[in-house]
Amino acid sequence: MKRWVHYFIVGDNFQRILLKKKNVVSNLGYMTDPTFSRLQRAAENVASSSTAEEKIAALVDAFQLFNTETQNLANAYEALREQFKAVNLELEESNRQLKLKISELDVITYYLDSILSNISQGIIFIDLIGNITTYNASAERILEVDRLDVLFQPFWNSFSDDHFGFSMQRALKNKRAPHTTFTQIKVPSGQIRDLEIDTTFVLQKHNETMITRVSPTIDFMKGLIVILRDMTDLRRLQAIADRNDRMKELGEMAAMVAHEIRNPLGGIKGFASLLQRDLSDRPDQQKLAGYIVEGTDILNNLVSNVLSFSRPIDIQLELLDVILVVKELVKHLEVDAILTPMHQIDLKTELESLVIPIDEVQIKSALLNIIVNAIQAMPNGGKITIMISKERRLGIISIEDNGIGIPSENLERIFAPFFTTKPEGNGFGLAEVHKIIQAHGGTIEVASVEGKGSIFTIRLPLSVD
Repeated sequence: MKRWVHYFIVGDNFQRILLKKKNVVSNLGYMTDPTFSRLQRAAENVASSSTAEEKIAALVDAFQLFNTETQNLANAYEALREQFKAVNLELEESNRQLKLKISELDVITYYLDSILSNISQGIIFIDLIGNITTYNASAERILEVDRLDVLFQPFWNSFSDDHFGFSMQRALKNKRAPHTTFTQIKVPSGQIRDLEIDTTFVLQKHNETMITRVSPTIDFMKGLIVILRDMTDLRRLQAIADRNDRMKELGEMAAMVAHEIRNPLGGIKGFASLLQRDLSDRPDQQKLAGYIVEGTDILNNLVSNVLSFSRPIDIQLELLDVILVVKELVKHLEVDAILTPMHQIDLKTELESLVIPIDEVQIKSALLNIIVNAIQAMPNGGKITIMISKERRLGIISIEDNGIGIPSENLERIFAPFFTTKPEGNGFGLAEVHKIIQAHGGTIEVASVEGKGSIFTIRLPLSVD
């Protein structure tokens, strides 16, 4: 009897478990599960049994079925766990591959950013809305506008609409811009820069479907690529080359003319000297003949200067400390009568020494000529500053004064022979300076503002190629 009661109790508990499972499974939507249907029928057989023997038999069948299904469930769980492990391993491998791809993308991104940052041309990308999304280091250097003030900001926040020689607003609207333009801009430092502007629109829609599938918010990076080339130095070098060509032609022509003048000039002086001797008894006329002789001497001196200028300079290069050379020159000037107490020479340099292959005599002659001109440009006194520095493979000597300055219309002709603004000058001083610097493989430039002064900048190579 106790055994039957036990079976009844167990059977009721089993029935309650099945009913509870039924509710849970029902809530989960598994009412059509064959396993549950079989267990449900077993529970119903237990409940519908009329006698104790039938109920016990039904319970035995139900427990056997329950054990079987439990074992099946355990096997299914084990299989599911193994499957979960396999899926987890697959996810871990996918995650590892994803991290590897991300690392590769980071390397490629860094590589491309390095190229973009170190390329000499300025590169700007402006999307169709007008926002600047790319702005490399060269663009920052050329335009002198900080990238933090530009990136991801509207173009017009930092630049005028026609800053690059065409209307940016119209170009983005029509998706059309001049392929190549040349323009001049004034940068914040006050320098005027000559720029060559190349533009290209990025409007291709290849891979658009793929990009949209990945992220529908990407606007396919459509916009305008602007490439900036700073032509300022090239234009300056072209101007120097043109000036050198003109001076070469002028020198050749002057040499030819000088040769043609010298022969008749010798005859004129000879006859004038004879005439001056024969007029010894007529002092007034003898004086006039003397003027002719003096004039021929002046012309002969000019011809000699022309012929000397037309000949190439024979320089003897030595590795010398240009700072010591300049200091020695300044000492000589300080005791020279041409440097009055009203004039001051100041040497500035952060270098302890600067060894350059130079011809000491010729370089001193060139520097002396510039300094004398600076002194003459300051009749009421002033200060001359000589600055020595180094830039890459060049030694730089700058001579600055605060004198009367040079008119802008004369700056292009300042190194040309015969050009002078002095009543007693012959125009060969700065022309000879230019020739000396050129013979050293260097360059000389001048910048001046009337009423404020001038600065001559000499660049000499640090080594002989």
